[in-house]
Amino acid sequence: MDSVPLVLVGNKCDLSDQRVISTEQGQQLAAKFGNCSFLESSAKTKTNVEQIFYDLIRQVNAKKPSGGGGGGGGKKRCNLF
Repeated sequence: MDSVPLVLVGNKCDLSDQRVISTEQGQQLAAKFGNCSFLESSAKTKTNVEQIFYDLIRQVNAKKPSGGGGGGGGKKRCNLF
């Protein structure tokens, strides 16, 4: 099975007094998922919101085949599985 871009996100990190899962527990779970990224975020304070998307895009770009060979007529296709 191919790996997929994956980021594990702990949300509402601005509410530390209501925390149920520790940062260490989140990091351990991310490691169990095959060393995926782990970030804590808060939409309220805008903490790591953009970073989550940047991380996913970096992962997608890293999987793209390099070079411009193959393919017919220069058209790009979207493959759904």
